Amino acid sequence: MFVDNHLPVDEDNPGMVKAWGVVRSNKWHLAGVYGSKEEAAVKADEMGADYFVHYGSHKLGTDDFVWGG
Repeated sequence: MFVDNHLPVDEDNPGMVKAWGVVRSNKWHLAGVYGSKEEAAVKADEMGADYFVHYGSHKLGTDDFVWGG
């Protein structure tokens, strides 16, 4: 999984960073976390129609990624 460098710390969620995530929900897969929506969109297009871009919080060293609906 790709993790962009220098992602901002999520002040509301200790141990997490803010990022644009490329995710597949059905059979969970976090393809990567990116500093820009544009970079994440390119990756989502490469991964296929089941992948979407969301802005949320990522716990470094895991595949944990949360976003608001």
